[in-house]
Amino acid sequence: MASLESFPTLVIGLVILLSLSGAVALGYHGKIWLQRRSKPSPESESGPDHLLSAALGLLALLLGFTFSMALNRFDTRRDLVVQEANALGTTWLRVQLLNEPERSDMSDLLRRYVDMRLLWSEAAYGRATEGQALVLQDELWTAMGKALRGDSPALLTRGVMDSLNESLDLAVARKAERSAHIPDTVLLVLLLYAVLSMIMMGSVLAVSRQSHRGETALLVILLTLAHMVILDLDRPRTGAIQVSQQPMEELQRSMNR
Repeated sequence: MASLESFPTLVIGLVILLSLSGAVALGYHGKIWLQRRSKPSPESESGPDHLLSAALGLLALLLGFTFSMALNRFDTRRDLVVQEANALGTTWLRVQLLNEPERSDMSDLLRRYVDMRLLWSEAAYGRATEGQALVLQDELWTAMGKALRGDSPALLTRGVMDSLNESLDLAVARKAERSAHIPDTVLLVLLLYAVLSMIMMGSVLAVSRQSHRGETALLVILLTLAHMVILDLDRPRTGAIQVSQQPMEELQRSMNR
């Protein structure tokens, strides 16, 4: 089964909008059809407004909970960018204190590695850049081994190794966090709950024979926008809301100077 990430957000948003609109119409006309086939009763004069309020309240809670999940992961990805930039910046400063030729070799590799990490961050899927970054990681670690066996002070080389190791660990953490998503099952159940709520709302509106088209359309649009924001936040590769790479870009500029 294809993941929801393989479909454009606008297409999914259009499907959600049509589904919610169709659910309201189904509930409205279905209730009118049932009223025509059944005998009117005193209980049918007032719709189950309290049940609709409870359903919409729970829908709002579910939307808020799912939005919080997506936003927390967005914040985590943003924090990891800052942490990786800081770790690489610390490595760069410590490398400048090494003796030659280790200093020049590792400085050149770090520049190329930061460039590749930025390309990976901005790429839609980043498979090619990820492979090149792994090659540079191996070269950096090999150069680190040469520095340990060189003439540089042992305390300094140990500091370079610690910050470099932290940088490589953060690269793995960023990859893992970038691959993490809200499960498709959760998003589909959320949409199903919204559709059933709209059917209930259409049924309640049919009792008074007042469709309130403007207000209903506005509610459907708001629910669609809420779903689209959640989907966009949950798409670190292709979404319109992307984590800023400013810390890495500033590091790149400082290293090139």
